[in-house]
Amino acid sequence: MSSGAASLATFEDGGGAFESGFHRQAPALANVLGTEGDNSFWHLLHNGEGSGGNYVSIASTGTGGWSSASFTMDLRASGVSADGFSVGFLDVATHGASGVTKVNSEEERGLYDNSIGVGFRTFNGTNATVNYNGNQSGDVAYSLPADGEWGSLQIDLTRGAANEVLVTANMFTGPGQTGDASNVFDGFALAGVADMDEFRIQVAGRTGGASMNLDIDNLGLTTTGVPEPSSSMVVGLALLAFSARRRR
Repeated sequence: MSSGAASLATFEDGGGAFESGFHRQAPALANVLGTEGDNSFWHLLHNGEGSGGNYVSIASTGTGGWSSASFTMDLRASGVSADGFSVGFLDVATHGASGVTKVNSEEERGLYDNSIGVGFRTFNGTNATVNYNGNQSGDVAYSLPADGEWGSLQIDLTRGAANEVLVTANMFTGPGQTGDASNVFDGFALAGVADMDEFRIQVAGRTGGASMNLDIDNLGLTTTGVPEPSSSMVVGLALLAFSARRRR
C-alpha cells in the first residue's frame, strides 16, 4: 500500500511554497508573516479588520488514488468575535493543481464545487460544519484552544463504502496534536465523493462586521493510497490467464 507524508507549509525562510490571496473589502494585512524567536507563522486574520477574507493555498502534492488522508495544522486565536475559518480539500480536476480558489459562500463554511470543506465558525458561539459539493451537515459545537494560546487541528478522511468519505476532526489544546483533544466530527459520512481522486489543501478565513486574530503554522498532510497488487498476485494472475488460453 503506497503512502506519503508532506510538510505543506512551516512559513520559515520567507514563507515557503504556497500562495495567498485577499478578498472582500479589507486591504491586505501589513505583516502577514509573524515571528516569535526562531519561529515564523502566518497571520491569517487580524482583529480590527472588518469584512476581510484571507486564503492560503498549497499546490497539489500528488494525492491521486488516496484511500485515507490526515491533515494537521497548528493554530492560535485571540480576540474572537467573528467569523471563522475553514479547511478545504479541493478537487484538482475541478480547481486545478495550484492557485487560490474563492469559496462559493462565506470563507468559514468552506463550500467549494466537487470538494470537501470543514468549516469552523466563531460568530454567535463556535460551531463546525462539514460539506461536499454544497451538501452541508448541521452545526456541531466545538472548543477553540485558550485565547492567545497555540493549539492544533487534525482532520482525517477515509474512503468508505458506496462512494462515501468518512470525516473525523479533532481540536487539541496544544500544538502538534498535543494536550486535551476535543472531538468535533467522528466518522461523519459524506456521500457521492467517488470522483475526487486528487485534492489539494486550502485554508480560508473571514472577518465580518466583527473580527478576530488567527495565526496558523505547521500545515502537514499524510496520505495512504489504494492497495497495489503484490508481485506474487501479478504472477498468479498471469499464470491463470496463460492456463485459460491453453484450455481453449
